[in-house]
Amino acid sequence: MRAFVRAAVLCLALLAGPALGQGAALVKLDAATQARLGIVTAPLPAARRTASVSGFARALDPVPLAQLDSDIATAVAALAASQAEANRTRALNAADQTVSRQAAETAAAQARGDAAKLQLLRRRVGLEWSPALARLSDARRSRLVADIAGGRAALVRIDAASGLTQFTGSAIIALPSGAVHAAILGPTRVGDPRLQATGLLALVTGPAAVQLGTGAVASATVSHGPDAPGVVIPRAALLRTGGQTFVFVRRDATNFERRVVPPGASDPDGLFVTSGFKAGEPVVTAGASQLFAAQSGPAKGE
Repeated sequence: MRAFVRAAVLCLALLAGPALGQGAALVKLDAATQARLGIVTAPLPAARRTASVSGFARALDPVPLAQLDSDIATAVAALAASQAEANRTRALNAADQTVSRQAAETAAAQARGDAAKLQLLRRRVGLEWSPALARLSDARRSRLVADIAGGRAALVRIDAASGLTQFTGSAIIALPSGAVHAAILGPTRVGDPRLQATGLLALVTGPAAVQLGTGAVASATVSHGPDAPGVVIPRAALLRTGGQTFVFVRRDATNFERRVVPPGASDPDGLFVTSGFKAGEPVVTAGASQLFAAQSGPAKGE
């Protein structure tokens, strides 16, 4: 058997020799030789993938947010009361001076102070958590806090070594019970001192939220951008030598082209690439090593 393989490789080298001598990346094999060496091809399937980055998710302590929400509700009530008092004293002073001008000015100053306190509290939501939470109305934020307290939602921070500030879309978090989706709300305002990068604030809702207690950590994958069209090159078709990955593509009934594979994304079925190949092109999935030996010549083949 070994002698047969060596003889077949030498034969292939002779067949491919003229083309290779001219610098072409082609191997020529007749149908009988292809059958003897078990050459099998398969068309490249079309695929679409979304760019993603791997990182980790950490469940955040919601108590500071709940305290801020309570302080904001208290400040809203205080402002409403002080504004009503300011309006009342101003009206009395203007009507018949039943209330002094000084009292009216004092009430107005109190209302302005209460308004400033409320504004600061609302800004703290964006400064300490995320601008995305600061954009929520008071009612929506209070509902969010209530959902977190009831185990119906959880806030998580997602980080990656490369940083995730510009990412939008969704994330998948791997929990012991299975993968769950998290909606990305926006960038966080506090960087991770270890990674020296800003992460993302994300929201998990539904039954899985109760598994994300404060401090829980799980792996996460963040998707971003639109789906990109491409093809999936089967794992069996991939060959690697000299720091390059390549495949053999059937050009016609007897010619095979050696083609370098560009960088791509790992896929359960092989490698997903967006350039260099077209859907439907037949690639060699069996016998590729024999083709490579023929293209390399007798010395390298042996």
